[in-house]
Amino acid sequence: MSATRKTTAKATEAANESVFTAANTAQASINEGVERMTKGMTQMGSFAQDNTEAVMQAASVVAKGMEKVTQENVDYAKSQFETAQDKVQALTKAKTPQEFFEAQSELFRTSMEAQISQVNKVSDMMIATAKDAAQPLSKRYSAMVELMQQR
Repeated sequence: MSATRKTTAKATEAANESVFTAANTAQASINEGVERMTKGMTQMGSFAQDNTEAVMQAASVVAKGMEKVTQENVDYAKSQFETAQDKVQALTKAKTPQEFFEAQSELFRTSMEAQISQVNKVSDMMIATAKDAAQPLSKRYSAMVELMQQR
C-alpha cells in the first residue's frame, strides 16, 4: 500500500503542479490581455481626442475664412454702392440719348468687370480657406493610416 500511496501522492503532486502551472499561465495571459486592452483603449481615447482637436482647428480656420469672405463682400458692396451713385449721376447728366446709352453701357461694363473680379477673389479666398482647413484633418487621416499599418 505504501507504494500505491507514494504513486498516488506523486500523481496528485504532478496534477497539482500542472493545474498550478496552467492557472499561472492563464493568469499571465489574462493579465497580458487586460494590459493590451487598456493600452489600446488609452491609445483610442488619445486618438479620438486628437481627432476632435483637429476638427475644432479646421472649424476655426473655416470660421475665420468665412469672416474674411463676409468682410470682403461687405467692402465690395460698399464700393459698388458708391460707384453706382457716381455712375447714376453721370446718367442724369446726360444731355442726349447717345450720352445716356454710353454712360449706361459704361456702368454695365464696369459693374460686370467688378462682379467677375469679386467672384474670382472670393473664390480664391474660399479655396485657400478649404486648403487651410483640410490640413489638420489630413494629418489625422495620415495618423490613422499609420496606426492601421502598425497593427
